[in-house]
Amino acid sequence: MSNSLALNIFVASPGDLSTERAIVSACIDEHNARQNPDGVRFAMVGWETVRGTARRPQEAINELIAESHFLIALFKEHWGSNPGSPWGFTSGTEEELFTGLLALGQPEHPMRDIWVAFISTTSPAAQIENLQTQMKSNHSLMYEAVSDSRDLKTKLTDRLAGWASATQEKVARHIDLLPSSGKDLLRAASLGRDGAKLVQLGHPEAGGQKLKESAALGGPPEQLAYAKYLERRGELNAAQEIIQSSINYFTTGPGLLNSPSAADAFSADARILRRRGKAEDAIGRLQQALTLVTGEDSASIVVSCRILDDLGLAFQDVKDFDAARDSFERSLERRRVREDVVDVCQSLVNLARVEGRMGNVDSASKHAEEALAGLREVPPTTLHANAEVLYAQLRLRRGQAILAIENTERAIAINRQIGNRHGEAIALLLSAQCHRSAGNLACAKQSAQECLELNISMGDEYGQRRANWLLNQLESSA
Repeated sequence: MSNSLALNIFVASPGDLSTERAIVSACIDEHNARQNPDGVRFAMVGWETVRGTARRPQEAINELIAESHFLIALFKEHWGSNPGSPWGFTSGTEEELFTGLLALGQPEHPMRDIWVAFISTTSPAAQIENLQTQMKSNHSLMYEAVSDSRDLKTKLTDRLAGWASATQEKVARHIDLLPSSGKDLLRAASLGRDGAKLVQLGHPEAGGQKLKESAALGGPPEQLAYAKYLERRGELNAAQEIIQSSINYFTTGPGLLNSPSAADAFSADARILRRRGKAEDAIGRLQQALTLVTGEDSASIVVSCRILDDLGLAFQDVKDFDAARDSFERSLERRRVREDVVDVCQSLVNLARVEGRMGNVDSASKHAEEALAGLREVPPTTLHANAEVLYAQLRLRRGQAILAIENTERAIAINRQIGNRHGEAIALLLSAQCHRSAGNLACAKQSAQECLELNISMGDEYGQRRANWLLNQLESSA
């Protein structure tokens, strides 16, 4: 028996290829039978393994693809039936192929390779001919022209052997291929990934431009990513306009209202309400958003935890700390099961923040230290900056102002690198408070002045009031 789990191969095909699907299954069984105990084995998955669901059936199938390591797409004569896709796919097999291609370009997904076979027939559908022509012209993806069942078995056997002998490390790849709708979804996803990475690498303007292009080409996920970028830049009106267009997609367009994507859009709107000081409105919006995402699949869990985070923050704003802690603990519990380091650290930061507000400084410090320890293993993000700010606040409360200054300096540097001006303003204000407590009045004035200027540039009146108040206090102390 093998010492490792089998790698999943999702098999996508229209309904006229039952014979070919049986050949694929037999080839996988034969490959597995030839392996020694430590050999690489495969498991075939497809629409046959999907249970009944109240959602659009194709969504449940797509979740299988998200958990698969390889994808085989077979085309012969028929293109397949329309899956009712909100993205404009005209057949279930096409949606499965492009779902796999999207996963292939995402480092966090296990998808490692995709193989397409065009089975010889006298009258293939026009969409099949167009797809094959596009792949041949662009050299975008490995595919085979297969003459008959014997040829399919020979070529697939070779493909399985190649996958088994190749390195097991995932290498994300962007494929240049257009679906039948003409919407360049793959390019939109690629631009979004590049934009986010540029922001993280300290080029927020260039990254923001790519995120903008991605939003123009793509759908709600790309639009919400760009809106989050605008929100962090302090451009709340522009962010809300983008978010509203995403919400419209689900309320008056083809999008599915009861879905993680729709819940994400409404929770993004609630974040803007919070930023505008309308916490009670945000709470109601977030509680409703939670009702849209009830599944236990990976996407649903990720989105529901994110909403619970935002809900906890909104409860904090209205000083309902018990409700806030309950939301954060529910999120942490689900995230620990998934063993996602970054998301677990997000929950720990949230819990540390609310424990600190409740006066439980020791408990808050414990959560913050665990979060910072976990974040050392991953590249810096907004979460790193937030954790540094939080720990600085706790150190300041313990009378450790000089140590807290080190945390604020790291938070300022990270926020500047990723272009998070709102986070930078918060860190600058805290830096001024720490310097004041340590007796460094000149440094405190400089940080407070920079904070004021940044809030003025963002139009953040609340931030301006806080910075002005601190500057006045520093002037009176001089």
